Formats: sequence, structure tokens, C-alpha cells
Amino acid sequence: MNEQPLNLKRLHPTRHGRTAHGLLAALAIVALLLLLSVLLPLVWEALPALTAPFLWGKGQGAIGPEVLNTLSLVGGSELLSFPLALLVGLYRVEWVKSQGPLLRVFDQFATTMLSVPSIVIGLVVVDVAIARWHWPVSTMTGIVALALMNWPLSVAYVVEALQQIPGRYREGSWALGASRWQTVRYLILPLAWPQMVEQAGLATARLMGETAVLIYTAGVNAAVHWSLWGPGESLAVHLWLLRTEGVGQNAQAQAAATGVVLLAFVVLVLWGSKRMAQWLKNA
Repeated sequence: MNEQPLNLKRLHPTRHGRTAHGLLAALAIVALLLLLSVLLPLVWEALPALTAPFLWGKGQGAIGPEVLNTLSLVGGSELLSFPLALLVGLYRVEWVKSQGPLLRVFDQFATTMLSVPSIVIGLVVVDVAIARWHWPVSTMTGIVALALMNWPLSVAYVVEALQQIPGRYREGSWALGASRWQTVRYLILPLAWPQMVEQAGLATARLMGETAVLIYTAGVNAAVHWSLWGPGESLAVHLWLLRTEGVGQNAQAQAAATGVVLLAFVVLVLWGSKRMAQWLKNA
């Protein structure tokens, strides 16, 4: 067999490649500078209000209740939506093999739900849960609204993670005598967990910034003593209120500080999910 000689010129980047790399690096620097031009003034404006009583207190102007409500709303919605999405995704990928009309209808429904504005979901929850079931405007109602909004996205990334696992892995497991459930539990899920965890972090960060779906369901007030059926104003809703209706002397500084805290939570969630996904890959 004749071996082709190694062309060393191909191992070196071409002039066009270096130009493209330099252009991309310049665009990244410009994007970073634009981001800093927004963040640095926000942090500077927030510094006077970033005090311990503001962060952890429950009095006038403090955001302690809003922090607790945000964690409750986002955590509760993920606890409702992700297990259901995981079951649907597993059934959709691992058990359903025929592309029948019902499966096409389900895929179309899930795609449509992804494009529904969040305020529409909030109004539907208001009409059903509050107007018909007489639920109060509360943290629990907000959790249900966020779960309904998050479920189609969770199904989408669960299905994507499962479909990226090569079919030969399943076939090899079945050839060794494993059942379908054993293959899913001991082979498919461990391989899919890292991507699902990272995508769940992105979905959680998205939920933290939601306002429209929560204004009508969780409310624009925060109770001093947390309750699942009490008012559940989140950080994002609190920020919206301060920016639109805040008339106090420190309203703008408090709004900036609320935005910085919310941004810090988003960064922490994204970093934590990425680290968890990396740990699962190496486990």
C-alpha cells in the first residue's frame, strides 16, 4: 500500500485562516467591551445600596423576601417540569419507534408551545387556577405557571441529549442481554446527564429573569413571612417595579442593586450547572 507523503504546508494556518481568526478575536473583544460598558455603570450605581440589610433584611426596601421567592419559584418549577420532561423524553426516544400521526402531533404541539409568549401562559393560569379553581395570587400559582412555560423547553433538550447517543450503544447493550430499562438506566442516562444538566442550568437562568408570567400569577408583593400560598414577588418583578414605578430617593440605586443580585444568581447557576456537567462527565 503506497502512503501519501505528509504535506507540512497543510499543518500551518493559511493567510485567510489567520485573518478570520483575527477578525473573530476582534469581534469578541468588541462584544466584551460593550458588555462591560453596560455592567460597570450598573455596578457603580448599585454600590451604595448593596448593604447587608438590603440583601438579607425584610424591611422596607430590602430584597430578602424576593430572593427567597425567586429561589422557591425557580426551584419549584424545575422540580415539577424536569421529571415530567424526562419521562416524556425517554418515552419519545427510547420506547416509541414508529413515526405515527400521534407522535407528529406531539412534536408539533411541543414546538408550538416553545413559541407561545410567556404572558399568554400566565393569563391561561390566571383563567384556570385563579378564576376557576380560586387559587390565590401566590408563589404556588407562579410555580405552576413557570413549570408550564419551562416544560416544552425541558422536553426539547432531554430529547436532544438522548438522540445524540449513538444507536450502536443500545444495540451492544441489548446484545449482551440487558433489557431496555436496564440499558436506559445504566447506560443511556449516565451518558445523557451532563448535557441535560448543563441545559437545565440555561433554562433555570432563563426562568430567573421572567416577569410577564409572574406579574399576574405570583403577584407584585412579597410577604414578610414566606408562604407557599402567599404573595411571591420575584427579583425580576421587583426590579421591573422599581424601574417603572419607583419614586423613592434610593429607588434607582435599589433597582441597580437588585439587577446586580439577579445577574449574580444567573452567573452562579450557569457556572454551577457547567461544573456539575463536567463532574458527571468525569465520574
